[in-house]
Amino acid sequence: MIQENLTGKKILLVGGINPTADLIELAHRNGVTVGVADYNKGTYVKSLADYVHDINAYDIEAMAELYRAEGYDGIIYNFNERLGPVVSSLGERLGIPVPYTVEQLRMSTDKKYFKHVCMEYGVPVPCEYVITSVEDIYAGDMEYPVIIKPVDSASSTGVSPCFNKEELAAGFEKAMKASKKGDVIVEQYLPYEEINVTYIAQDGDIQLAAIHDRYFNTSQEGVIRVPDLYIYPSRYTDLYLKKYDRLIIDMLRGIGVKNGSLFMQAIVHDNKIYFYEAGMRLNGCKTYQILEYENEYNTFEHLMLLALTGSMGEYCRFDPRFGKWYATVNVLGEPGAKIARIEGVKALETYPWLIHIARRYESGDTIPADSAGTLMQDTTRIHVAADTKEELIQRINKVNELYKIYDIHDRNVILTPHDLDEIFQGLDYDL
Repeated sequence: MIQENLTGKKILLVGGINPTADLIELAHRNGVTVGVADYNKGTYVKSLADYVHDINAYDIEAMAELYRAEGYDGIIYNFNERLGPVVSSLGERLGIPVPYTVEQLRMSTDKKYFKHVCMEYGVPVPCEYVITSVEDIYAGDMEYPVIIKPVDSASSTGVSPCFNKEELAAGFEKAMKASKKGDVIVEQYLPYEEINVTYIAQDGDIQLAAIHDRYFNTSQEGVIRVPDLYIYPSRYTDLYLKKYDRLIIDMLRGIGVKNGSLFMQAIVHDNKIYFYEAGMRLNGCKTYQILEYENEYNTFEHLMLLALTGSMGEYCRFDPRFGKWYATVNVLGEPGAKIARIEGVKALETYPWLIHIARRYESGDTIPADSAGTLMQDTTRIHVAADTKEELIQRINKVNELYKIYDIHDRNVILTPHDLDEIFQGLDYDL
């Protein structure tokens, strides 16, 4: 719970997708009531909210009228890339605090813009190829493999690794179809180890708060790799702090970041780090759950405070090296499976080392049939803590043992989880 008295305040949550359910609990523990506004009716998050508004959240004029008429004190979103510019525009129109400007949000809504800003500040990125048509693919000469993405997609939608011209031509059509802007980016494909870095800005002071390694599921062929496990702190923390942290902070200051939370994804190869994507929002892996356990600082809660008061609140000094080991188990489901029941939640909640369980899908939901190779396969994220890496592996194993998702045919539809012996052998570093 934060220090400031927010009792009686009223906040409007724009876009009530399941991961935002945490805000309801955080708001209530601070005496804040929550309204949810979007065009989806009868959703899980709306069932938890104090006020429900069935409205097109992209209609800025209607949203501004709703905000004033209902007497809200602040506005917030956090996991939908496309809603960011809407909320920023609303903040400007209403004269209320929001973390980022529409221009700053281009870092996460336009991959080409992000890449070019990185290059301006000397932040290393993968090599890029200019492709505007299928004809460019066959006429040009590039080194394969490459990866093609819509410039404005999220959750790996429309992304394809390509090993020849034919695959790139098919990937181009797929990426163009997924892009609202009708634009794509083609880069060298670097299928190596990956990290995710989380930065928090507090009144102009920008800090690296966390860095984790991303481990990828290998049970699916012919699709982009999907992460099934994150481990904190990263094996590359010291390398990152020594060579890259200052570059990123200078870049974020250069574009005018003052308050908020953001993340970046990067590839590590030959002791070098290449940045390929940013999210000017909380990340879907919910690092803020782990930061609250490690630092007693819940970033989602402080973003709520920013929305209601204009301040991120009491200052926190972060150390990304961490004092404990943490893992996030990403439970990947079989595309097209209709969920009949979920087991193991109550059993896991009896363990003191469990931090949080966040479910994207509930019983009765269907994992999208076209979700293979995207984060839409990620049914659940389960956070655990440990004092040693041996304990961490044991606790991940317990999660895998207890947590089950069954379909209507009584099949466990969870993809084969990561080999924990392999993971443990790779944890050749200490806190």
